[in-house]
Amino acid sequence: MVIDFEISKIKLDNKRRQVEDLYDAIELSQIIYSQEIKQRAIELKQFNIKDMDALHLAFAESVDIDYFITTDRILINASKRSNLKIKVINPIEFIMEVI
Repeated sequence: MVIDFEISKIKLDNKRRQVEDLYDAIELSQIIYSQEIKQRAIELKQFNIKDMDALHLAFAESVDIDYFITTDRILINASKRSNLKIKVINPIEFIMEVI
């Protein structure tokens, strides 16, 4: 799955284990890749969203996630030009919005 590949790229063992534990706890591994997710990712790439980011966003939309939290400013800006059904936001803005 896409997220497993992304997690495997984390170089620091401790950090990678923490992310794996979090991922396991929220059971995102139950999201199934589908033709609809693939098509949505292709649509999102038209807004200059990178391949893997487009897949992550398509997966998130497929399970009605409200927020997609990232520190990637390029992704945040690209998402504002797209027709996403979720809000892409940095961690600080997320905390300020939710609290």
